[in-house]
Amino acid sequence: MTLADTKERALPWHAGQTLDDYLVYLKQLALYHFAAGLCQGKIVLDLGCGEGYGSASLARSARQVVAADYSFEAVVHARNNYAAQNLAFVVCDARHLPFRDDAFDALVSFEVIEHMQSVPEYLAEIKRVLPRKTTAILSTPNRLLRLLPFQKPWNRYHVREYDDRELARVLNAAFVRVQLLGATAIPPILEIEKRRVKQNPFVAYPRMLAQMLLPRSIYALLKGAEPPAPPAKIHEDWNAGAFSVNDFMLSADELRECITLVAVCER
Repeated sequence: MTLADTKERALPWHAGQTLDDYLVYLKQLALYHFAAGLCQGKIVLDLGCGEGYGSASLARSARQVVAADYSFEAVVHARNNYAAQNLAFVVCDARHLPFRDDAFDALVSFEVIEHMQSVPEYLAEIKRVLPRKTTAILSTPNRLLRLLPFQKPWNRYHVREYDDRELARVLNAAFVRVQLLGATAIPPILEIEKRRVKQNPFVAYPRMLAQMLLPRSIYALLKGAEPPAPPAKIHEDWNAGAFSVNDFMLSADELRECITLVAVCER
């Protein structure tokens, strides 16, 4: 099964991929490389595994990895492409995990919390499947880089996006200890990412007001009448070796300027 490119999942490099998409993939892979150092020799749940390359990366150092996702299509793709003796695949809802209490030694859940309608349920399930004094590593896009003040997420799959203070407040209510880090990158990548997510206030605010004030049916009609977004430009002056995971780094400094927020949480 070929996994459909919804532009929501970070997919490995493929012919015709844009530079923007490739850098999102590299950033995600860098996060998994960081997590692997905290998961060595452990039984790990990768909650929201997506395409599966991250779970496979964890499995190289972990004792056992369970790759779980809400999407049946994603799990079948991951199983077909990343099968390993210490890697299992499960379709499940993050709010109702089909695992016993204290089943894992560590948990990874990247770019999931912003999708959740009920964050307390999601975090409660994470805590339930982890024993005390174990680690959950979560990540989410930094809203300060992507959204204007008071703007709702423009990504149609996101319920809510967070800045560092908001994320810390939510996670500190659930975990004993939370360390916030920021994923950043070398200057050329940062400039590309800022350009990718930059919002035009003269477009974003009127659209947000229309969504708030108009009946849903009328707003849906107006949105449907909008011209389609231009296709993503494929950069002709780059190759898959132009950048690497080593061009990304994690830091506790300048969290409000980072690409992605990363939380290392102690149960």
